[in-house]
Amino acid sequence: MSKILLDVKDLKLHYPFRVKNAKGLGSETRFVKAVDGVSFQVEEGETFGIVGESGCGKSTTGKVVVRLLHPTEGEVLFDGKDIFAAHSRKEDLELCQKIQIIFQDPYSSLDPRFTVERCIAEPMVVHRYGSAKERRDRVLQLMQDVGLRPDQATRYPHEFSGGQRQRIGVARSLALNPRLVVCDEPVSALDVSIQAQILNLMQELQKKYNLTYIFISHNLSVVKHICDRIAVMYLGNIVEIASKHELFDFPIHPYTNALLEAIPIPDPKIKSMSGMLEGDVPSPVNPPSGCCFHTRCKHACDRCRQEKPVMQELRPGHFAACHLSKELMDK
Repeated sequence: MSKILLDVKDLKLHYPFRVKNAKGLGSETRFVKAVDGVSFQVEEGETFGIVGESGCGKSTTGKVVVRLLHPTEGEVLFDGKDIFAAHSRKEDLELCQKIQIIFQDPYSSLDPRFTVERCIAEPMVVHRYGSAKERRDRVLQLMQDVGLRPDQATRYPHEFSGGQRQRIGVARSLALNPRLVVCDEPVSALDVSIQAQILNLMQELQKKYNLTYIFISHNLSVVKHICDRIAVMYLGNIVEIASKHELFDFPIHPYTNALLEAIPIPDPKIKSMSGMLEGDVPSPVNPPSGCCFHTRCKHACDRCRQEKPVMQELRPGHFAACHLSKELMDK
């Protein structure tokens, strides 16, 4: 049985803000429910995908996992230890080394004042990793691993293309020998041909360095290429989790079906998109009662409007949160 490296339990992150009350006297605190009760496990060595529309809470979940944000409620266990429990400074530094992130935008995630060598070496400097010579040797090795030449080490980020900048970002994320890397839409800002190169590079590096990935994306085709298991998020909730083959061959939740229907097909003769969603995503400030998807679901019933569904295992390793899951499976 595979080892569970990351265990996220009932994770919530609510952003407070103040609004005037109905009578215009004073104000009251309300909350943006960016993540509202998310639970999942990531096995060591796998690539776990998180997909969904913009604003569903994917990136927020990833930022909580790398401790850039602190959750309102819930637990995040890494290797059995709560990453938000009180730790000594030494333990905090060790966690930072073990969990790293690749950011979405390669243009803004690199300091324009730093050379490539310094960009990649900065985490090692902060964590006092080895001597100056060891850090330089490590930088040159990582540059070679990601397809950059050693003579490019003295150049600055503005001298590189988007794909090359993202290679620098990938190299930086590996500087401290992490075990888990959160990839926050790492190829969405790149051309399609460059996306394939970066994805293949990440798979090669995963094998070489025994990495575990959380891969966040809104592109189902990209997720299908690189991920082993996939979680589908909607309005701060996970509505379905399955292996990529199960999810694409036997989708259960109506939202998952709608996402799959929206994948472009390179055939101008095919125009039917029977599962296209109508309406807008509800506000996370005032999410719907019951199932968060019922306002856009053509199968919704009274129970969906009143009672929030729980995640159930409907096929081996295939989980979905839908009151009508069994009926939809039979269709």
